[in-house]
Amino acid sequence: MTQSDVTSPTVLLTGPTSGIGSRMFESLLVHPRRPNLVLLARDPVALDRALDTARARGRAARGIRVDLSDLKSVRGALEDLTAEQRRGTVAALDVALLNAGAQFVSRRRTGSQGFELTFTVNVIAQHLLLRGLEPLLAPAGHVVLMGSSTHRGKRASFNLIPDPVWQHPAELATADQAAHGPTRFAAERERGGVAYASSKLALVTLAHDWAARLGRSGRRLNTYDPGLVAGTGLGKDMPGYMYWVWKNLMPAMSVLPGASTPTRSGRRAVELALGDAHGSLHDGYVEIGRPTAAEAVTFAPERRSALWEWLEEATAEFLPRPTARASELQTD
Repeated sequence: MTQSDVTSPTVLLTGPTSGIGSRMFESLLVHPRRPNLVLLARDPVALDRALDTARARGRAARGIRVDLSDLKSVRGALEDLTAEQRRGTVAALDVALLNAGAQFVSRRRTGSQGFELTFTVNVIAQHLLLRGLEPLLAPAGHVVLMGSSTHRGKRASFNLIPDPVWQHPAELATADQAAHGPTRFAAERERGGVAYASSKLALVTLAHDWAARLGRSGRRLNTYDPGLVAGTGLGKDMPGYMYWVWKNLMPAMSVLPGASTPTRSGRRAVELALGDAHGSLHDGYVEIGRPTAAEAVTFAPERRSALWEWLEEATAEFLPRPTARASELQTD
């Protein structure tokens, strides 16, 4: 457990309004330590509902809207959070549970800054969040990143997602060109799957350098793998018939090793984040509550240095400005 506030730690959660994140939110609401909550979400209506729910349960809760596909939005959210801390309305963060991520059928879409959309949300925005959250963490703060078995290859994802393909980050961040003429859906889906698996491979790789950086100041960072969790909104970009199968039939796979339910995965993530389990673990990889190890390739020094250097350059202009904006939060 973290020590800055023994009775009511301050927990930041991204993506609390749907999927596994909503189950993490529910687990936080019933946690005996009654954490104070900082919720970051894209949908303002869903965010307001979550805040109302938390406050009705007697929890202190603040909300900030953020769109991880837009690095300017990420910077704005970080500046709003910094302003909240300076005003004393949000304490130092004992836990940052960076759950939000995305998967898309196509690899042709881009975020607001022109980078491939999956890589933007799952890697670039995560690095920018960490850069902005680092000075806001408590002295013994704990960060949890959302990994994925897809970083291991398609066998680890029941052959549902293709193998990741490591490339220089500049290539991973470059979207496929717009299609001219007919395209095969199977080929588009394959490219989208590779983009997702590769983004998770990159994020798990990035986690090691962030763990080293935070460890120097006494903080911890671990990666959590929720397993295959069918039925969540992660598949919402699928065609209608495929999404129906994902939502209604594939959750039956939760009984298989390596698969889980949103509730079980959400609960295990919160146990890790708040130190109820594996309280001394640092730079670890936890799969549905079980410590394992990330793939050996994620420790490769040349990959790590190339990824870190590229991300530092890509996010430099979007770092929170020295004087954070003091604009009124829309959720106040």
